[in-house]
Amino acid sequence: MLQHDNARPHFARICTQFLEAENIPVVAWPAYSLEMSPIEHVWGVLDLCI
Repeated sequence: MLQHDNARPHFARICTQFLEAENIPVVAWPAYSLEMSPIEHVWGVLDLCI
């Protein structure tokens, strides 16, 4: 399963065709949704701990 940010290079036809040909599922994810990514919240917590 793949999650990408819908950036232009990731959304290119050749990338989409490759993922479909290899039967790699892609998680629907809106562009520019950093606040929805759990890892973005982890960095702040790690910063406080270090």
